[in-house]
Amino acid sequence: MNNVIERQLAEITTHQALNNAFYREWMSRRLGIEALAATARNYGAWVKSFPDALAVLVGSTDDLDAKVEYVKTLYSEMGYGCKDKAHWVLLDAFFSALAAKMGHPGRLDRERLESEEPLLPSTKALIDGERELYGRADLAFGAQLALEWQAYTMVRQLYEGARNYTSCWSNADEFHEACEYFYVHIGAAEKEHKDESLHAMRRYARDEESIGRIHRGYREHLSLIAGFWNGLYESTCRMAA
Repeated sequence: MNNVIERQLAEITTHQALNNAFYREWMSRRLGIEALAATARNYGAWVKSFPDALAVLVGSTDDLDAKVEYVKTLYSEMGYGCKDKAHWVLLDAFFSALAAKMGHPGRLDRERLESEEPLLPSTKALIDGERELYGRADLAFGAQLALEWQAYTMVRQLYEGARNYTSCWSNADEFHEACEYFYVHIGAAEKEHKDESLHAMRRYARDEESIGRIHRGYREHLSLIAGFWNGLYESTCRMAA
């Protein structure tokens, strides 16, 4: 694998996509219900849109081995064929349970958020930019590599912040039951997705030109993700002020 890409993968946790003010805020304290609504609306929209972007990615490559790796990831995202285990459904369940435990039942339900909370510009930029990157066979491999190599740390940090709300549940077991979205990723999914993205990328990294395109897709996707979290931080901080 190209030394530049290998080095950047090793250093990904220092990138603003993972080392940013939103995560520091999220992990340090509880957010109020309005800030949680902004978080659930925007992060939830990204998580729900991701399988559609992956479907674009599957169609953007003619390499059978790479296509198979991406289909594995898509199948995982969609709960291995069980609609109640689709990742965005599990995320919705966490936020719905959290709102009820905080005394605001229904406030973080997706249907209500979609009708009341407009998406932030940075969220629209990420969702649209992701689909555009995944539709470009020359950039898609690097874009997916970036997504999956930051995803484990992303979900791990989100889970650490979610633990700030543990005391909202009188029964600790019920809190952990509500956290299935996080455990699915921390336990196996994201580690498998990292390997799948790496295997697919290696199929395409044939020469310096193709490696350069991988590098471009990687950088552009991480930049969009960093912009998403920075935009969310600015929104939630205004609410907290």
